[in-house]
Amino acid sequence: MSPYRIFRMLLLRWHRRIGVVAALFVVVLVVTGIAINHSDDWGLDKKPLKQGWLLKHYGIPSPVLRSFPLNKPLNSGAWLSQLGDGLYLAETQIGSCDSPLLGVVVLPDTIAVLCAGRLQLFTPAGEKLDDISESLGLPRGAEALALDGEAVLLRTPAGVIAFDPRSFMFSAMSVEGVAWAAPALAPPIIQRSLLDQYRGSGLSWERLLLDLHSGRLFGSIGVYIMDLAAIALLLIALSGVWVWVSKPGRWKRPS
Repeated sequence: MSPYRIFRMLLLRWHRRIGVVAALFVVVLVVTGIAINHSDDWGLDKKPLKQGWLLKHYGIPSPVLRSFPLNKPLNSGAWLSQLGDGLYLAETQIGSCDSPLLGVVVLPDTIAVLCAGRLQLFTPAGEKLDDISESLGLPRGAEALALDGEAVLLRTPAGVIAFDPRSFMFSAMSVEGVAWAAPALAPPIIQRSLLDQYRGSGLSWERLLLDLHSGRLFGSIGVYIMDLAAIALLLIALSGVWVWVSKPGRWKRPS
């Protein structure tokens, strides 16, 4: 057998093998390419990712949800929660706090929220009334809240301090058996809603498709693999043309 025929058979054999390997990448490129072209029509650019394993792959950690029940005078079943830096009344963000949420109490027309170093006051509808930091008079080291009539009690290393939300005055007091506000597990529906809001922000299905299409979903190795797949497709095209052109008798004129 001539070297030409050997080379042609070898090229045909590898053409098939490369084609089988590249088929999977062709499917991925075609499916993701079509989805990316129609991402606006299908709303993929606005639909957030919620799958925990995918978000973990992107380095978005599972946040710690800390919640306090809000009973009377608000409707029973209301909750105030902290997720990341956000403060949420039920499922609606009403403010922010960059330190841990330590306590929440409810007065007739005010919700008092204590974060480390900050005491914030909100209306029952979630509108912010005031923000008192340690530089504005909040006792240092306040770590818990409770109610005594219409006075807000703060537990501090120096003892119990009473806060009057009408006069904005702080005063030391002696009291025992205080029922300090304690965190609890919010209902599953609130937990899911807040976690979906937090995890899904800024990461859409369109971003996932773009990263899968380019191989970036798997880091730098994925990019090189997609580069090799592109080269493989080029080799398939070139070898296919060569095999077709070089077929014996292809260019003989009929007698």
